[in-house]
Amino acid sequence: MKLAVRECDGLPLAVVTLAGCMRGKSDPRMWENAIDELRGYIRNIHNMEDKVYGYDEIDKDLIIEKWIEEGLIDEMGSRKAMEGSGHSILQKLEENCLLERRYGIVYHKEKISIKSSMRLEEVPNMEEWGEDLEKVSLMGNYISTIPQTMKCLKFPKLITLLLSWNPLKEIPESFFEHFLNLKILDLSNTLLESLPNSISSLEKLTVLLLRGCWCLKSLPCLSKLLALKKLDLRDSGIEKIPQGLEMLVNLRYLNLKRTSHLTVIPAGSLSKLCQLQYLSIHSKLRSAEELKELNKLEVFYGSFHNVGDLTKFARIKIDVGDEIILPYGVDELSLLGCKGVRSINDVGLRDATDLKECELCACSELECVISSKCDQLQKLESLKLSELENLKVVVEVGAREPSVGIFSSLRRISLSRCDKIKKLFSADWVLSNLEEMDVVGCSELEEIITESEKTRLGSNNDTIKFPFPKLRFLVLTSLVQLQRICSENRVMVCDSLQHITISNCPKLKRIPLYLPQLENDDGELSPSNSLQIIQMHSRDWWEAVEWEHPNFNIKNVVRPLLEFWSTSDEDA
Repeated sequence: MKLAVRECDGLPLAVVTLAGCMRGKSDPRMWENAIDELRGYIRNIHNMEDKVYGYDEIDKDLIIEKWIEEGLIDEMGSRKAMEGSGHSILQKLEENCLLERRYGIVYHKEKISIKSSMRLEEVPNMEEWGEDLEKVSLMGNYISTIPQTMKCLKFPKLITLLLSWNPLKEIPESFFEHFLNLKILDLSNTLLESLPNSISSLEKLTVLLLRGCWCLKSLPCLSKLLALKKLDLRDSGIEKIPQGLEMLVNLRYLNLKRTSHLTVIPAGSLSKLCQLQYLSIHSKLRSAEELKELNKLEVFYGSFHNVGDLTKFARIKIDVGDEIILPYGVDELSLLGCKGVRSINDVGLRDATDLKECELCACSELECVISSKCDQLQKLESLKLSELENLKVVVEVGAREPSVGIFSSLRRISLSRCDKIKKLFSADWVLSNLEEMDVVGCSELEEIITESEKTRLGSNNDTIKFPFPKLRFLVLTSLVQLQRICSENRVMVCDSLQHITISNCPKLKRIPLYLPQLENDDGELSPSNSLQIIQMHSRDWWEAVEWEHPNFNIKNVVRPLLEFWSTSDEDA
């Protein structure tokens, strides 16, 4: 047994897993077999570290949000500080190999009952509910009603009740009178049309989650819920602001996003929420004056009737006519359906030096993302461009050339249904941090990486390599005019590429991707190769296309990774 534990190399999860598998096993042969498997099978798994410890598929922000809801992260001066603390905790867990993912959890102890995704059609029998229960989760089942008999039970210690993702239509009127210590209530994504008035008796409630309750039209009076810190009503059917909302002086988080039936926010409903840190609303605010007293507000999603209100909301002094200037500290910018904007320079990037994410969608007059005189995007990590019918270039070159490091921090770019753009990147730009490139349905796009005059004059017959060391995903789909990814004698060097999709690009005749780690000395796929899948439009197109690579046999090497969406161009 000691030898088996030693093979776990001090990894806590490995020790726990081994103990669970070998519990009660005394046969030495079984232990010898377990040791052989630990030595052989596990260590021979390709990219084992990425598969076991790469928990990127878990939404880290969601984990941290749940920790904040549960009060597991200490109160700090700002929401941003608490989120930072959560990320630090996650990092420590990762470094000490203490992360574990479970699906379809069934867990029961005296104080905790979890029966999530168990296909339950009824609430568990009363015998399973004890007075000492502190947390109950029945998420993701088929429970449509709560029996009237449950209103007779008392749950003095219950602090968490999770009923989300159930077709729940009705809750007994006096149901919540017996949950006097309840702090977290999640009724998200249910079919409730109303809530019982007894919810007003939950004076210790800190979190109320009702997102996705599209049948829900109104709420009982909330004025007694003075401990409430988080109220999530996004994607619900509410038609008016809950009565008593203005009394929730401890509220930190209010989400009214996509509440399309909520057309009016009465004056004074928000101004008294002095602790509010996060606010997302669907309706347009009549005036930014409503938010002037919210001195702790860190995140705001919403719109104003008057664009001039933006500067009032930002609490900065502007003395440049009607120009709009983004305030210091803005790290996300979304322009959706904005008119009169030719580039994001028009919204004043002078002080927006921390901008990390930018989304531009359906802005009909936008012709470029930025002009070359802009140096404020050095920290930009994500750029999403969609349905920009007049977008011609990403960077408009003016009197001076744009900085080569203009997108040096860019990690993700998505371009879709922008039908006038012909070139995407300049060969001069440093894109060493780019991880994902997704280009779809741009009918006039001809080239991904275009050469500047400088690189063109300095070129010769030698192959020029454009480094993309972190690029993992490359998707080029429905680009009917795309002729080349880059010019002749130019290749993209991709050390980390995992996924390639090229579909419906009939004019593309050459794939200039150099993958240094792709093959071993025998000309076969190397175990250290990162590439996992290649999706192509059709087998006919694949047979005709040229892949420029030092190994002329490259197409045979990658054949095991190929997937075709059709057998021929005619079928496609």
